[in-house]
Amino acid sequence: MQRNDYAADGGKKNEQVPLLRPWKTMQAGQTVPVKNSWSVVFGFLKHTLLHALLFMIVSIIFMVGYHQLPKILTGITAFLVLALLSDALYIYYMRQKLSKECLAFAVCALAIFAGGVVGTSINLQKLNDYWPYYQKRHYTNVAPDEPAASHSDASVIVFMQGARPDPSRAMGYQRYGHHYCVAPIALEAGYTDDDSGAAASDIQYWAVGKDCCGSHKGFSCDDSENSKARSGLVLIPKNGEESFVASAMSSDEMAYYEKAVLMTESKFDLTSPKERLYVRFVQDIGAARDLYWKEAWWSWGKWQAIWLVVWIVVGVMTVIVGAGDMEDDSKYNEHMVDAKQSVLYKLNHWI
Repeated sequence: MQRNDYAADGGKKNEQVPLLRPWKTMQAGQTVPVKNSWSVVFGFLKHTLLHALLFMIVSIIFMVGYHQLPKILTGITAFLVLALLSDALYIYYMRQKLSKECLAFAVCALAIFAGGVVGTSINLQKLNDYWPYYQKRHYTNVAPDEPAASHSDASVIVFMQGARPDPSRAMGYQRYGHHYCVAPIALEAGYTDDDSGAAASDIQYWAVGKDCCGSHKGFSCDDSENSKARSGLVLIPKNGEESFVASAMSSDEMAYYEKAVLMTESKFDLTSPKERLYVRFVQDIGAARDLYWKEAWWSWGKWQAIWLVVWIVVGVMTVIVGAGDMEDDSKYNEHMVDAKQSVLYKLNHWI
């Protein structure tokens, strides 16, 4: 733009007037500032959603694949995390300051590591008994006094008519505000040849559940109170490595059921072999198994929501770090100044 001024001698002279910001000429002579503040918004969304998506993908891969390829997935994850952290340290060393790129590499490493931890935890805690359904054997018409060792390869056990959890000998082990409940599976009265009516004292199979027993509840875990229920979905014990990982990430529920069994043995003078089996006593095996899958995805969604808060904070921090770096190509600081000037320009015309 040019502005006409009168010189001291009465003539006109042209003087260039510098503008603080670009202007865009509109119809009827109106001018409005060019808005580029959306660059800040898009930058925030990019650095928020990128890490959220990375965390989401890695957690799903570990959730559905850790039981088959634990060492391969762990090795790949460790390599990627170390590579990203080394890049972040290299950039910091070269620039001698925290830059947007340095922060982005470090947070990508965090997203991969956290996704692996969350996915592994869900796999071991929610899906450990889901996968063996088709990998192990199904037994039917099993008597409660049959040795559990002969069915150690079972994923499903259908008991004979009259076999049920005994609520009168149920116990619960309390830990971290939860009750881990167990009840011996035995034949009801009328289904045994023992005329004395004495209940079996050597227990091979135990029905288990969480927060479903007590002085007023008895034993109401799963379908134990349903007269039509006869099936048991076997809880698969974890091996040494899996047990260590599961205990490090969350509570080891199988160990708590073990303690409840020991309490029951002591109180009711029972015995139980080391090879005993723990089952969820249900009527519909398929529905019980599907519940594992639903609970796993529910837990996955909960963790996504929790970590989304972290990624939002990361997005804000990335924009702040970029705005404070005059050498950054994104020029967030200039875009913020542009946004502020746009607001002030509109307020000035409204007032």
